Amino acid sequence: MPRLLLAALAAAVSLLAASPSVAHAGTPCWKRVISDWTADGQINGNYSPHCLRQAYRNVPPDLADYSSILDDITAALIGSGPTQNGPNGSGGPSGTSGPGGKLSAKEALRRAKLAVPAAGTPESIPASSRTLPLPLLILAAVTLAALVTAASPPLIQRLRTRFPRARPAPQADRS
Repeated sequence: MPRLLLAALAAAVSLLAASPSVAHAGTPCWKRVISDWTADGQINGNYSPHCLRQAYRNVPPDLADYSSILDDITAALIGSGPTQNGPNGSGGPSGTSGPGGKLSAKEALRRAKLAVPAAGTPESIPASSRTLPLPLLILAAVTLAALVTAASPPLIQRLRTRFPRARPAPQADRS
């Protein structure tokens, strides 16, 4: 009987030692935010501002460069905390906040569209950016001047051989 009890105790201890601890079992909250966004391009869950800021700092470079994840995390951060810009700190300018003073995702998106109309569309590009950039024009002028300077000695030599100057005939000394 003591052997059976000892074997059961040894099996329980080895099982506990082999199982992951509670601290290491869960994924970090910033990874959950990024995986939530990569599932459908939206942040659907409710995350603390701390998790959202960590996710913003840990976004992979390819996602940051080629997607809107940073903008979506920023929108979630703006919508996650209570706003203090309304009358008596009531939420928004019109008091349109969700439960607990938090903006809903739809309200945050509506406010963002009001703040920057036509963002991300061709209409939002200023007309002046469709011209040639000034540094490119300066580079072209410097290159053209260098080419003319480098080509001028052979051109001058060719012109001199093709059109010789008339030289006055040597005069004899009249003494």
